[in-house]
Amino acid sequence: MSGPTRTDKIYIYFLLTMLLFALYLTYVIAGPFLHTIVFSGVVSLIFSPLFNRIQRRTGGRRTLAALITVLIIVVCIGLPLFFLTFGLVIQARDTFQALNVWARETDFAKLLDAHQLDQHLVWLREQLPFVQLDASDIQARLLEFSRNLGQIAVEAGRQLFTNTARLIFHLLLLVFIVFYFLRDGRDMVEKLRYLCPLRTEQEDLIIENIQRVARSVLVGTLFIAALQGLLGGIGLAIVGLPALFWGGVMALAALVPVVGTGLVWVPAAGWLLIQGQTGWAVFLALWCGVLVTSVDTVLRPLLLREASQVSTFFVFLAVLGGISAFGIAGILYGPLTLTFVMVMLRIYGEEYRDMLSDRCNCQPPSSDSES
Repeated sequence: MSGPTRTDKIYIYFLLTMLLFALYLTYVIAGPFLHTIVFSGVVSLIFSPLFNRIQRRTGGRRTLAALITVLIIVVCIGLPLFFLTFGLVIQARDTFQALNVWARETDFAKLLDAHQLDQHLVWLREQLPFVQLDASDIQARLLEFSRNLGQIAVEAGRQLFTNTARLIFHLLLLVFIVFYFLRDGRDMVEKLRYLCPLRTEQEDLIIENIQRVARSVLVGTLFIAALQGLLGGIGLAIVGLPALFWGGVMALAALVPVVGTGLVWVPAAGWLLIQGQTGWAVFLALWCGVLVTSVDTVLRPLLLREASQVSTFFVFLAVLGGISAFGIAGILYGPLTLTFVMVMLRIYGEEYRDMLSDRCNCQPPSSDSES
């Protein structure tokens, strides 16, 4: 058969140009809500087994099943998290303001002398002569620290209340999108598969890997944060600090990259030390520094590695790179991107298996081997 004529090539190029332009316009329209759409898809994937179970109970009525599933998500997860976030911000503001007042009105010279901390300061100055610390210096630094934290809490509360309308809009949009993803998601996927030129098994490979990673990353991240908050709350209760509030704060802080739960337990241990409770301060530092931190250090790489089936080293780089590129959403986007790259490399390797084997004179890797 003869090749495409010039007219056919012009038609193909024009069609592709118009298609790319249409996709660009779609991105411009959906760009402001891209994160909401992505997280809606992930939430839909997580709750799709529940949706399928409810659909069977309702006689296959997808609209009713999707509505019931969304109501369960909103009532059992959405509303508690929403009100908990507001409560934590308000209580954090009040707590740091009280700490600011305490730091400003306390006589640190008497406090340090009463708890016999001067000898520790003398030892510290002997071992580290370049570090100059005294009662007034500690008071000034603690006052500055508490004032900064108080300002952060107040600003966070102000931003939260100022952007309440925008936050509620995105939450409602997420619920709306989740409803349609649950109800029509299967048809949407089938339409995309019809337009995709890949083979069926290749499409299945991409979809299955992305589903597994999305579920594991989000559920694993929330589970690890909740577990760290629970363990941290137990440690705080043992030393006599408000466990419920600060445990909740620690769970939220666990979602913050790098510093994590240290945002809570390090100042708490310092507070106990200033109060003269050196034993409890050491206990809390060991409890949180070893037990709570090890939960994130051990479980997160294992969960993400199981999800993406790649080396923990690459998962770690994917998470850091994702956070650097997308912020906190990079915790999800990084592993998803890594998984997509690994799947495409696997498809490429299988598609050109013979050519690659002949070129390097080596046996192709097994398809079920770890990447």
